[in-house]
Amino acid sequence: INYLRADVKRGNISKEEEDIIIKLHATLGNRWSLIASHLPGRT
Repeated sequence: INYLRADVKRGNISKEEEDIIIKLHATLGNRWSLIASHLPGRT
């Protein structure tokens, strides 16, 4: 269903997104839905 949404980013994550994920995972743990909420356009 996400392929129908034009605002969802596709493809590989950028270096900046990877850094954000690493930082948030270190502070939040495995709370992936909360981590995803900090990445606009990603689900």
